[in-house]
Amino acid sequence: METEPLMNCQEFEELSGAYALDALTEEERRAADEHLAQCPKCSRALQQLRSVVELFPLTVPPVEPSPRVKERILARIEEQAQQQRLSQIQPAWPAQAESRFRQRAGKRWRWAALAAVAVLLLSLLGGSFAWNISLQQQLSHLQQQVALLGSPEAPAVYSLRGTARASSARGEVMYFPRQQVTVVVVYGLPPLQGTHVYQGWLLRHQRPTSIGLLTVENGVATLNFQGPLAGYDSLAISLENGPQPSLDAPKGPVVALGTLINSQANYHG
Repeated sequence: METEPLMNCQEFEELSGAYALDALTEEERRAADEHLAQCPKCSRALQQLRSVVELFPLTVPPVEPSPRVKERILARIEEQAQQQRLSQIQPAWPAQAESRFRQRAGKRWRWAALAAVAVLLLSLLGGSFAWNISLQQQLSHLQQQVALLGSPEAPAVYSLRGTARASSARGEVMYFPRQQVTVVVVYGLPPLQGTHVYQGWLLRHQRPTSIGLLTVENGVATLNFQGPLAGYDSLAISLENGPQPSLDAPKGPVVALGTLINSQANYHG
């Protein structure tokens, strides 16, 4: 007697981003692995996605996505948001058509997968274009949904505020504990002049550690880096002469600062 497959291609496609970022539960990963063992098409797609994920901790040169790509990404996010709203009113699929995996998995993994893919897109594109502001807003909404659903993959979120040198600046530090990846997004920093650069720093007992240079486009500064945040007190952004980063400590003024003590998200690790 043949057993019903735990997952089909459409379900794996929805989970593929979370799979590549190791953001699945044991049950989800077991079902995905069983499907991959029998589906060369999804296995090839996963290999391609993983080749992109390997670039995640790196600074990637900004590439202008085509209008069609922008439209498809944002439409996909909105489609998932609409499905989530409808699922609160009525089941997303007829009961007789649901696979056993969908019945067990529920809503949480769909949001976790979409949030993971949105973070990947935001990080790889570096916040380099105005449309990424819309993507970041959608990402914030997704993070709230994941947190409300009790997902252990919800990021810890910390606020950044501008100092007197950049009083209108504000931003967020989003830390994904399972992947140990941090995404920094800052708005409202003064435009850079000449060779000047914005540099990020982690502070532990007032001792700074450089986390790299921020990419700035259209008033949005972004930086992603890999590594644990445990033990660090705060994160700072400084204005440096450039074009190379300062080595051991900021040489220019600090323009934004945020504590890493109390997170806004319901992550406990």
